[in-house]
Amino acid sequence: MLHKELAQLEERVQRLIAAYRQARLERKRALQERDRLLALNAELKRRIEGVVERIRLLESDQAQ
Repeated sequence: MLHKELAQLEERVQRLIAAYRQARLERKRALQERDRLLALNAELKRRIEGVVERIRLLESDQAQ
């Protein structure tokens, strides 16, 4: 009886360890994806600012 309970506890511990490792892996992937998207957002923002600046220059040249 004690052996059976000990085996059940060991199985439960192993499942918890596996779930913990999976959660850590998913967190790591989510953080990597967040960083990738932040970098992409910054790049798109720079590009948009460049386009806006060119439009302003064109508009200011036409006004003169």
